[in-house]
Amino acid sequence: MNVTVAGEIVGLKSIAAYYFGLDINTNVTKMEAEEALQQVLSVWKPVLVANKNLVDYIFLISLEFAQSHDLPMQIHTGFGDRGLNLRMSNPLYLHNILEDKRFAKCRIVLLHTSYPFSKEASYLASLYSQVYLDFGLAIPKLSVHGMVSAVKDHLEQAPLNKVMFSTDAYAFPELFYLGAKNSRKVVFTVLRDSCIDGDLTVSEAVEAAKDLFARNSINFYKIIS
Repeated sequence: MNVTVAGEIVGLKSIAAYYFGLDINTNVTKMEAEEALQQVLSVWKPVLVANKNLVDYIFLISLEFAQSHDLPMQIHTGFGDRGLNLRMSNPLYLHNILEDKRFAKCRIVLLHTSYPFSKEASYLASLYSQVYLDFGLAIPKLSVHGMVSAVKDHLEQAPLNKVMFSTDAYAFPELFYLGAKNSRKVVFTVLRDSCIDGDLTVSEAVEAAKDLFARNSINFYKIIS
């Protein structure tokens, strides 16, 4: 991917969690990846990326590319479809990546509220400056209680300027509508309860809503209006 193409890209996304999970081997070599690719090409037709060394290497060079071009990296975390090993999609498995100095300046956003690992994601965002959170897909996929609980978990430790709304909608226009509609209700409930509990004042909650729904994404993705 060249610099010209990179200038047309808003960000990259990884679904490594769907293959062998998020426990990425940060020491995998190019030679190991090439050997893995040869094995894949010799066995799978059509090609199926069924080798951990290859997936991990692609993940690492994608992070390097994203960082070198100041692009964010979205990472699938938490729940998904039947082909996902949920246990291995816990964002805590990204520890080696987050501790690796090579990727210290890479802007990483953990997608899908990391559900049911929302608390773990919140912890990572509070600990690592390069980690941000996105609460799409959990809204509207979960029950009302589940949606509210997941967003509350996100905000337990994560700074308010590191959590972002998205619908994560696909396929059906109704998902865009429900994602936006339910997110407003859920965020209102969460921020209202924060005011009742004394965590936020009303004016702080209003500013937090603006951050969650717009300003954080604008700043994170460097959207120029």
